[in-house]
Amino acid sequence: MACTDVQARTIEEFAEILLKCNHLYHPSSDSIALRNAVESRRQIEIFDYSSSADAFTRAFGMRNSLKCLQALTNLKAAVHGYKNVCDLGCGSGAFSLAFAYLADNPGLELHGLDVSAHQLSLARELMSAAELPGRFQFEQRNLPARIGYHPDLTISSYWFCENEHVISDPALFDLMVGRELLIVDYEKIIDRIATGLPDGFHILARYSAHVEIPAALTDFVAQERASVYSLHIGRTSD
Repeated sequence: MACTDVQARTIEEFAEILLKCNHLYHPSSDSIALRNAVESRRQIEIFDYSSSADAFTRAFGMRNSLKCLQALTNLKAAVHGYKNVCDLGCGSGAFSLAFAYLADNPGLELHGLDVSAHQLSLARELMSAAELPGRFQFEQRNLPARIGYHPDLTISSYWFCENEHVISDPALFDLMVGRELLIVDYEKIIDRIATGLPDGFHILARYSAHVEIPAALTDFVAQERASVYSLHIGRTSD
């Protein structure tokens, strides 16, 4: 079976997991207004999650999780080998959900970090509803900060666009990255990280693609496809 067919089938099957969590993703008047406002501006957005966590999750959670899943499929079978994973700026758990689904690993230990208590509560509820294998812990942390260990893999979706100062500060960047780092973000942010990696890091792979939104999710996502830009980084020595 062709790789694109496998990816399409994986995304269709993942849609069933997302639908199990539809109480967290069902559109509201606030989420529709937020999505319309963002799409009309067409720029990098910085959100106030203390006031819009629920609306943000309903507006963009499913789409972001599908984007993260698309990026993760590029890891192929290697995704099953990461046992200690840190979701940096995990928000409501979009990347955590996609990783746990694709890894399908009962031995997985995934640790999500975020500053927003409301977002973290949504992440806990999301992972509980999804009933995926692994152990999941979500902790409130003011980032950037020392994680205290090097996870097998750090994953991050749309955290660097809100913390661009970390990209240009090698000491802060080093604090946040595990043995490897997989980033999903705006193309502009991916470009900036790729061209300015600090010493001690190298690019393992860079991808751009489109993810086709399964028909069952179009009422939630309100679009048929989405662009995905990702960057996979490794430490030169560890």
